[in-house]
Order: sequence, then C-alpha cells, then structure tokens
Amino acid sequence: MPAENAPIEPVNILLVDDQPGKLLTYEAILDGLDATLIKATTAEEALTALLKTDIAVILMDVCMPDLDGFELAAMIRDHPRHEKTAVIFISAVRLETDDLLKGYRTGAVDYVSVPVVPEILKAKVQIFVELYRKTRQLDALNAELEERVKQRAEQLEASHAALQESSERLRLASEAAKLATFEYDATTQMLRWSANTSDVLHRDVPEQQSFEDFMSVVHDDDREMVRNYVRTANYADSIAELEYRVTSARGISWILARGRAINIGETQRVLGTVLDITERKSAESHQQLLMAELDHRVKNILANVAAIARLSSANAVSVASFASALDGRIHAMSSAHDLLRQSSWTGVDLHELVQGALAPFRSRSTNDIIVDGDRIRLTSKFGQSMALVLHELVTNAVKHGALSTAGGKVNVGWSRITTPEGDKIAFSWQERGGPHCSKPARNGFGLAVIRSAASECGGTAEMTFSPEGFQFDFQGELSSRTQLVGTRHIAIVPKARTPLPAANIPAARSCRILLVEDEALIAMQLKLDLETEGHTVVGPYAQLSEGLRAATETNFDIALLDINLGADNSAPIAEILDRRMIPFAFTTGYNDLVFLPPRLREYPHLKKPYNPGDVTDLIKMLAFRADEQHAASTSNQVA
Repeated sequence: MPAENAPIEPVNILLVDDQPGKLLTYEAILDGLDATLIKATTAEEALTALLKTDIAVILMDVCMPDLDGFELAAMIRDHPRHEKTAVIFISAVRLETDDLLKGYRTGAVDYVSVPVVPEILKAKVQIFVELYRKTRQLDALNAELEERVKQRAEQLEASHAALQESSERLRLASEAAKLATFEYDATTQMLRWSANTSDVLHRDVPEQQSFEDFMSVVHDDDREMVRNYVRTANYADSIAELEYRVTSARGISWILARGRAINIGETQRVLGTVLDITERKSAESHQQLLMAELDHRVKNILANVAAIARLSSANAVSVASFASALDGRIHAMSSAHDLLRQSSWTGVDLHELVQGALAPFRSRSTNDIIVDGDRIRLTSKFGQSMALVLHELVTNAVKHGALSTAGGKVNVGWSRITTPEGDKIAFSWQERGGPHCSKPARNGFGLAVIRSAASECGGTAEMTFSPEGFQFDFQGELSSRTQLVGTRHIAIVPKARTPLPAANIPAARSCRILLVEDEALIAMQLKLDLETEGHTVVGPYAQLSEGLRAATETNFDIALLDINLGADNSAPIAEILDRRMIPFAFTTGYNDLVFLPPRLREYPHLKKPYNPGDVTDLIKMLAFRADEQHAASTSNQVA
C-alpha cells in the first residue's frame, strides 16, 4: 500500500461553460484542491480535453448554445474511458423533476443551482476528487495483488511438487517403522490412508473414506475426543498426539496418532501417523494396577493387623495371652500370604491352605485330624478369609475342643455341590471325642471372626454346640468365588470437600449406620468402635449385592462404604444414597486410584488404616449433615 506520507496524486477537473466569467468564478472557488483546472467554453473543447487527459470531475453548465449539458454528458458516458467520470451540473434556471431525472440518467452525480454557494460547490467537488484518488489507489492495489497471487500460485505449485516428493519419502520411512500415515481434508472431511494402514489397525481400511465412516470403528468412549482432536487442530509448527481405541480383529486396539495441521491454499489438512500401541498400553495398565494393588494391600494388611491387635486385646486376660493370640493370628495371615505369593496372587488351593493351617498342631499332638476334600482353587480374597477361619477353628479346638484332650478327633471336609443356581462349596469342621461342648455365654473374638470371615466369603455359616462336639458348616457360591478376580475398578479419589471442623460440631447423637466393608477384621473393629460410642450398626455387608439391598430397603441415618468390594466397587451403593440424600463417606486402602463417577468424588473419604479419632470426627460430621438435611426437609414440608 502507498506510504502515509506519499505525495498527493494530482488530478484534473474539467470546467465547461460558455461564459468565461463563470469559469473564472469556478476557478476561484476551487482553488486549493490540489487539482489542475481545465476550462472549456464549448462542447467540442470539452470533448477534446477528455480525449487527451484523465478527468476526475466535470463541472458543466446545463444550458450551452451549441450542445446542452444533457447531450454532452450522454456523449461522454458512451466512451468506455469516461463512463464512470463524475459529472456535476450547474443550472441558472429552475429544473423540473423530469429534467433532474433526465440528467441523472445521462450520468450526472449531482446538481448545483445558481446562485452558487462557494463552500457547498467546493465541498461537493472535493468529495468526488477524493473518490477518484481512492479509486486509482485501489486499481493500483488490485494490480499489485494480482501479481502477488500469480507469484503465490507459482510458489504453491513448486511446494506441491516438493510435498509429493516428501510424501514418498515419508511413505517409505513409515513402512519401515510399521507406521501408517493419514491425511485429513477439513473441507471435504475425507481421510486418505497409506497402503499399510490395515496392518496397523488390524482391520480392513479403504484407501479413502469419510471421517464419519472411520468414526464408526473408534471406541464409543473415545469418539468425541477424536472429533475434538481434528476439530481443534493447531495449525502451527507443533505436533499433536492422541491415544484412542478402535475395534479390530483382535478386539480392542490402542492407537497413537501424531498429527500436524497445515494450510494448503484455502484447504486445511491434518497430516500424521498412526501406530499400534496396544502392547504398551497393556503393560502400562498392568503396572498401574500392580502399584495400586500394592498400595491397597499394604494398607489393608496394616488395617487388619491394627484390628487384630485391638480385638485381641479386648478379651486378653494378660499381656502374655494377648501376645500369644496376636502372634498366632498374624502367623495365620502370613501363611496364607505365602501361599498366595507362590501363585502370584492368582489364587490358592484349598487343600494346601487347610494342610498349612493344621500342620503345626499335628506336629505337637497325637490327636487325629482327618482332611478330605475336592481340589478347589480359591481366589486370593477368599483364601485370606478362609485362613483366618481355619486358624480360629483350630486354636479353639486346641484350647477348648477336641484337640485339648487325648482321643479327640477333627474331621475337615469340603465338596462341590451342583445346584440349578450354579456350583456351590460346602465346608464342614466337625469335632468329636473332646470335652463336653455347650454354647458359650458370650461370643469371643474367635467366634466373631469365624462368622464375619464366613460372611466375607460370600456364604452362610452355621455353628452347632452339641454335647458330642462343636461343628461348623459353611456353604457359599462357588462359581463366583473360584474364578480369578478381574481388573479392579480403579480411579482417582480427589481431596474430599472441606468438612466442617469437628471441634465446632456437637457430639454425634446415637445413629443407625450402614457399614459396607469386605475385610472381616476391619468390619468387626469398626462395628465394635461404633457400638461402643452408642451407635447401631446396620451390617456389616461384604458384598455389593448385600449392600445394594440394604441401601434400598433399610432405614439408617448415615453410611460408611468401602470403595472396593472384591472385584466390584461400591459406586452403585453410593448412587442410591446420593439419591436418597443420606450422608455417607468412602473408606479406602487406595492412595490415589479408584474410578468413581465424577459427582461422587467430592464426598469425604477415610483412608486405611483407621485412626479411632478420625472415625469419631467423621461420624460427627456425617451425623451433623444428616440432622441439617432432616431439618431442611421438615421445614419444606411445613411450608
């Protein structure tokens, strides 16, 4: 564009009037317009000047002797060079409407009547002079732009040739690296793939397809993410990456896309590569799962040890008895842990578990212990619970039952039972030949552990105290308890929403508390602590189905939910409580992984191992919120 300080382009103004005096008047009025004034007293002189000179504005008298202004204007308009030249008529007589229309049809742009007001005439002429100058500048710019467009077209043609050469090199390199390439046209929304794309995506892919056709093979959960990736592509020098899933002949494949968006003329394109990263994602997922499981199990072990210590101390008559009981129970968990470690935590053989639990007592006693059962492989969760059950059964037998006297016998057996509902496991512990057996006046820690651990295993337990000897029978679902547990639902548990300071909350009233916890010892300890503080515990429930039923059908004030329940998680229970507007908190052994719906992540959570004071403060807060919600509900009903 012209520089701001460039000199003003000179222009020519043609003055046409048969009276020289008027021409002098117009010349005086228009002085100072930076324009050359050309005067003509006849139509012939005016036409001669127009043929020789470029004219910006014509100031013309309507009434002239040889040719009137209308006729002269029409002749000027017929010439291609002057068809857009501005013509201003000056008339000393009053013109009728027809005359005005005739003038405008012949090309006039304005009328000035006599007597002429100098300022008005000069202003009107100046406007058309400036329009002429701007038009000339635009013409120059257009010519310059046309030249630039021509040069740009030549550059694009050269770039296209270079791009074709680069594409060929990219194709050869991609095939060597087992990379497929793609090109996306944002205008037509079409994708063009390299020839080896089918090998990378593990499915038939046409060389060219619409973007929406490709979206049909993208995993449902990733489609919007892929659309945003293409829609918001950064047309710069950076390379954008995206990991997404597609359905393939192998099931679900993970794909890494690396793309760069470019502009080719008016067309926006995304050029990039796709790489199969399924094996890498599987390894990453396995590693994350291992880290989460390690964190979870260590905290659960600590929580179990803390629960065993506190529960054992409740019934201990001396420090020595407490130490002995605690040592035995921890060793039982350790033995089960060793068996699970040997199988990489994929499960444990029930026969090996029983033999390991009873072996120490066989070595120190001549009493007969008969073991008979099918080869059944238990899950790691089931195996740990059964180890505690066996330990309590055998220690009770040694202290009070058949193994406490000579001649006593213990029969341990189990079998697989086929029913219309599926396979079940039946486990039996029967003591004979021991001291007279009667039902104890109160349940000690051992019997409580047996009941809770059996419930945790997903079955029903029955204990019979007959004079002939104690008998324990357990029956549970085998199909769901012998399969290997799949990948847990894992997600991030964010920081809980800020609780009310416990110091500012009054002591909690007596509440009914729903307790869902799949660790038997932890559940026992929590229940004992809560009941000691005057609360009523609904549960504890160890399975998702039991928790769902209780959350739907039972009345309670607040709830504590263990996030992971074996292979399930408690999110469905939390959804029900959320809809019922019942305050609750999550309990977890995970530090930073558990997949919960986003709106549940703001609820408070309690990390294992528990501190009794933290439990008390949490219950106070939940009870306070329950009272607030109850008051608000009552107020709304009254209103």
